[in-house]
Amino acid sequence: MPTTPLQEILQSEGAILGEVSGWMMPTHFGDSVAEHSACRDGAVIVDLSHRGNVRFSGSDAVNFLHGMLSNRVEELSPGEGVYTTFLTRQGKFVADLNLYRRTDDLMADIPPGMASVLAEAIDMYIIMDQVEVEDLSGSLSTVGLFGPQSSACLMRAGLGPGELPEHGHIEIDGILISRELWTGEDGYLLAIPVERSEAIWKTLTASGARPAGLTAFDTLTLEAGTPLFGVDMDSSINPMQAGLAGKAIDFEKGCYIGQEVIAKIKYLGQVNRGLAGIRIEGDAIPSPGARVESNGEDVGTLTRAAFCPTLGKVMALGHIHRKAMEPGTEVTVCGDNLEAAGEITSLPFYSNKELQVHL
Repeated sequence: MPTTPLQEILQSEGAILGEVSGWMMPTHFGDSVAEHSACRDGAVIVDLSHRGNVRFSGSDAVNFLHGMLSNRVEELSPGEGVYTTFLTRQGKFVADLNLYRRTDDLMADIPPGMASVLAEAIDMYIIMDQVEVEDLSGSLSTVGLFGPQSSACLMRAGLGPGELPEHGHIEIDGILISRELWTGEDGYLLAIPVERSEAIWKTLTASGARPAGLTAFDTLTLEAGTPLFGVDMDSSINPMQAGLAGKAIDFEKGCYIGQEVIAKIKYLGQVNRGLAGIRIEGDAIPSPGARVESNGEDVGTLTRAAFCPTLGKVMALGHIHRKAMEPGTEVTVCGDNLEAAGEITSLPFYSNKELQVHL
């Protein structure tokens, strides 16, 4: 089982490692609730080394990717980025990705375990195009810096990115820094050469970022209603079912792989099930896969649930039938000898209002 390249320094700081997406990763540093709260109040640094990175280069790379992915690529200028998906011809996920256009190439941040899968799937479509696809996952380590003080923390570390829009990015001293708002707060991803990742981690913690594990990352993204690939969405569904219509799909661009299916859903029909938020009464935390019922009828399953410290409640995400997706719908969550009342709730559960004003 692969282990984070930051293992030694993380354990010296009190990290408890556990299996996450087939990797040994830091789950917490002793108090995941405090780590969660530190993101809401200041800045946290999270090891995301289990995520992957893929590089696209060649004279045809931009046009080629524009015809492969569900969001616009051709109009990106160097320093800009976009959240998008790569789909099968049936419109289902291969993976989601964050794509960043640089001067001479494009870089993609990929969900855990999916870099080689996506690289190989896209490579199959390269025939006459001048495009090279390179999986850089072994040479780069990704860390996330999240919270209202994350930009200030980067400034103190000598890595100040300046004013970046969401998905905007800059390269400083060989580190690709992109702005990603996954936790409902300001936030950045840093793709760092592996051999320098420990030194950068030390610099950022010395600059005020508190180490946080993936348990806190899970509750932070849950509160923000940010779906995670491999957890809330996978190859069995399409991006419309994952609620990504306004985020990862451009309905005005030309053809891309799976476009016909997505267009039919948009203009001729609707999904039978979609990702919805659920507030669950009580303290019990249902397991993924727990059934959701409404009026005694099975209407869906949970993808994940957790106690959310900012809200002080147990919240969940689940794939719910459209007839029960209306906010305010009362439901019952059943599983693991548990039966709990719940209510369908609008997403996100939480967002920093000050951040939204400045976006």
